[in-house]
Amino acid sequence: MRGVALRLALAQGASGLIGGAYTPFFGAWLAWRGLSSIEIGALLSAGMLLRVVVAPVTGMIADARGDRRAMMLFLYTVVLVGYGALNFVTAPLLIFVAAITANVATGAVSPLLESASVRLSERHNFDYGHVRLWASSSFVAGNFLSGIAKRVFGFGMLAPWLTISIVLNLIAVARLPAPRPNRAKSDFRMRARATFAETRELISSPVFLVFLTAASLDQGSHAFYYAYGGLHWTQIGYSGPLIGAIWPLGVFAEILLMTFSLRVFRVVGATRLLLLGGLGCVIRWSILAFDPPLAFVIFAQLLHGMTFAMAHLGAMYFILKAVPPRLSATAQSLYTVFSSGIVLGLATLACGPLYEHFGGRTYLLMAVMGLGTMIFAWKLGQTWSGARITNRDIPEDDPDAI
Repeated sequence: MRGVALRLALAQGASGLIGGAYTPFFGAWLAWRGLSSIEIGALLSAGMLLRVVVAPVTGMIADARGDRRAMMLFLYTVVLVGYGALNFVTAPLLIFVAAITANVATGAVSPLLESASVRLSERHNFDYGHVRLWASSSFVAGNFLSGIAKRVFGFGMLAPWLTISIVLNLIAVARLPAPRPNRAKSDFRMRARATFAETRELISSPVFLVFLTAASLDQGSHAFYYAYGGLHWTQIGYSGPLIGAIWPLGVFAEILLMTFSLRVFRVVGATRLLLLGGLGCVIRWSILAFDPPLAFVIFAQLLHGMTFAMAHLGAMYFILKAVPPRLSATAQSLYTVFSSGIVLGLATLACGPLYEHFGGRTYLLMAVMGLGTMIFAWKLGQTWSGARITNRDIPEDDPDAI
């Protein structure tokens, strides 16, 4: 791996370091800083809700400028200010402002990096999965290393970890290809109007809406697993070390699939990848709903390679083939907002009361969502010809830039 692919792999790897420590420890860190459970819930949900607005707007601006790299640098700078402030502020209100600002900006920058990775993988003829797997790998490494840091330094390690991780992200993104220096900037207003008009056309397209529904139901079906999976395993008697051992199995399956992602896509195709992802959800969540013996749980964990990775690859390649490159960041942002924001958020909200009444059987709702993915993915395969969804006469961006 070299050149553009290497630089993208470094950027993806740096991004995984953030989540590797944030996911397991941020909620507990907020409690350590004195926030109540209600305040923690309000802070985290506020970040998710604001992403729904901010991510599409930043995506459209980046597309209109034809420069996703500059927007990524701006957003990571905002994240750096937010997480950097957490090293110093102690008042709950200031923690709220700093953390929510950083959370929203992080959620907005992620689809831009995915857009760059998919777009340049086709342009420079390398496998998107070969750069994306570094985000998953560094996430697992971040889990392990931040766990050691927490044991040695306590929760005080988290804010410095996040700050250093963001600095590494800024350095990595700064190394990505930029537009040519002599590129005209005077046409921004014209391009912005055209981008917004094309975005309206995109989100009114039945094909794109069917795609968003299929992809969002798949990713949203992980809500119970992400929010209550570890808690449920604890309640049925699994030890902490056992949970720690079986949880990463899904990520390892994801990394394995990413290693062969381009070959898989060429054989299976984008819509069938989504369909297989839905099938994996039906099987995986149905198994876990009945608290089976450990061997079946391990098998279900390995199905993460289908439930998340196959569906994600299907979404990435659909956007690559169906959406013009000039609208790639907007499409990625809409996919992120619907799948990891709206649908995942609503499903997580529903899982709370359902878990109180039905326990692990709540996984059956997730299986139904997987069935919905299969239905809409099949419909997508019937209605999408493989061509671009919009065909406006708008000049494409500098093909060597992101």
